[in-house]
Amino acid sequence: MARPPKELTPEKSVEDLLGAKIRRLRLEQGWEPAELAAKVFVSPGRITSIETANDPPGRQLTEKLDQVLDAKGALLELWPLIRAEAFKDYAKLFLRDQASAQSIHEFSLGVPGLLQTAEYAKALMSMDYTDRLEELEDSVIRRMERQGVFDRDSPPWLWVVLTESALSQVHGSREVMAKQLDHLLAMGERPTVNIQVLPVDEPAVPGSISLITSKDGAHSAYAEGFNTGTYYQEPDDVDRFQRIYDRIQAGALDIEASAQVMRDARRKHQQ
Repeated sequence: MARPPKELTPEKSVEDLLGAKIRRLRLEQGWEPAELAAKVFVSPGRITSIETANDPPGRQLTEKLDQVLDAKGALLELWPLIRAEAFKDYAKLFLRDQASAQSIHEFSLGVPGLLQTAEYAKALMSMDYTDRLEELEDSVIRRMERQGVFDRDSPPWLWVVLTESALSQVHGSREVMAKQLDHLLAMGERPTVNIQVLPVDEPAVPGSISLITSKDGAHSAYAEGFNTGTYYQEPDDVDRFQRIYDRIQAGALDIEASAQVMRDARRKHQQ
């Protein structure tokens, strides 16, 4: 017996309202989710996720749905509101998709969360949790739990470009840094993890970039500065960050040379 559709509460959120509208218009056309999916060139699961308010569409997909369902702009006018809500929860959306990603390509000014030790993460985050020690401990635990993606039967393909300065900066103590570098070197031995170092004299951008490819082939990008971030799912935005990442990676050392730079940095922290 088929599972009954999720009950939506349009007054709860814009995502629920949009999902309810799309489901109603689809049913008025007499289409199954797979039929609508074929008309807008996405998977049936994507339509279900949109209708159940679990994964709201980007602007281009909203335009397609509006046209195919003959909504006369009723769907498209909700998109700016959805974008505003999504911006508030940018980190949640990014972390959700990161946890199930097929591949992750990342540029970072510091060691990225998926490769941090608990001690390094605690030292890094303590600057923002000086008077909230209990929250700090919880945040460290959640960050470590996210690294469980590497224990999956099919872990994500991770390719990280890390600035050379991140290896010399001291967070916590030199002992913490030595252990963090040991962890980077160990992770780099895994067949699905690749780490490149960007020399200090190569150009970079003042923030981090994460490019995610999901199991269904969808692409997204996340850009973050200090205490700010934006999650991009529109193809034009993702393509722009892909080009930036490619230019940065072109200046990075190869895998073996990068590992040697990490070993050299580790020795300096032990002196």
